[in-house]
Parts: sequence; structure tokens; C-alpha cells
Amino acid sequence: MAWYVFAIVDRPPAERPGRGLAGALAARQVPGGFAIVERRADVPPVELGALKQHDAVLTRVAEAVPAILPVRFGTLLELEEIEAALDEREEELAEAFDRVRDRVQFTWRRPGSDVRSPASTARPASGKEYLRRVAHAAKPPPAAFRSIRETLRPLVAAERYQRATPSIPDSLYHLVGRDGAARYRLAARKLASADPAVRVTGPFPPFAFAPDLL
Repeated sequence: MAWYVFAIVDRPPAERPGRGLAGALAARQVPGGFAIVERRADVPPVELGALKQHDAVLTRVAEAVPAILPVRFGTLLELEEIEAALDEREEELAEAFDRVRDRVQFTWRRPGSDVRSPASTARPASGKEYLRRVAHAAKPPPAAFRSIRETLRPLVAAERYQRATPSIPDSLYHLVGRDGAARYRLAARKLASADPAVRVTGPFPPFAFAPDLL
């Protein structure tokens, strides 16, 4: 059977990592780190229960290691395929681990923001259309996030903004040190309660700050 991959970590958990979706987890050494995997014959169905279980496994593993790079749901590969995908990417992995080490993610959403229509995600019909989309994507976060960014900046190690998609509203991601997470959460709740246009969740493993590895 192949391996279902949850994450790449900088070192294996000190204790047994427990269970995955249906079986025991294992930490297999790969180029640049360790893959947290589970033996599985097929990809689990994309449904809410499986997604929540996948996230729960990642959260548990994240609490047991200094640095974790989550892998997207549904990644099922042979060990040789994992090693080939990560081969000669040790430097990239080291930089990514340094970025997320001992840090967690908080996510801000603007639920009322307009999502892009499916047509806007299609392949651009011309170079002009492509440049228009690039310029649109490069715009700074909307004013609704301004006070959030200014107030929380001292606690934020890294920030990423994602414009609305057909399924996700405008999103602002903050990478925060674990030692500052309680202070961040307290300040964030006050900001969120004062502005019904936004909501905050977290802390999470650093999903938005992990490179696309596999």
C-alpha cells in the first residue's frame, strides 16, 4: 500500500504520533526532514468528517514538533515518489522550517466580501487580461483589515493576504509565535467583537505558510 501524507516535519515526535485517519501514523525520513504518514490503499473521500479528522491529526502532530509543513488533503504516494518530490529541495525546506518553527497561524476572514465568479478563474483570453488579473491580485488588503494589521503588527512574524475566490472570502493570515499566541488571541477577539465585518479563527498549524511540496 501507498502512504497517505499529512505533513513534513523537521524532526519526528518524541513519542508515538498516534493514529491517522484509520491506522497508525509513522515518521519516515525523507530528504530535508520527516514525512508524517499513514499506510492507506486509497484516498479518503472529500467530505467534512474526513477533512476535520485530517486537520485534527495535523493539529496534534504540530503540538509535538518544533516545525511542521502541512500537506494538502488527499496526498497518497509511494515512499519513492515522496523522496523524488523532495530531492534537492533541502534548502527550500530548511527555509520553510525556519519560517514556521515555534509559530502558529491565525486566520481572518471577511465573510461579506464578494467572491470571484468561476469565469474570473478561467485562463486569461489575452495578455492584457492576464496583466489585469496580476494587478488585481497584487492589491493590498482591503480597509476592513487595516486596523487589524496595525494593531497586531508587533505580534506578527509573517503575513499573507489572499483575495476572494469562488469558495473563500478575502482572507488575511498571520504567523504568530507560540509564546505570543495568547496575547494575540486576546487582542484579536477584541478587534473582532468591535467589527462585525470580520471574524478570526485559530491558532492552527501554518497551512498558509507552507510551500507546495507534494
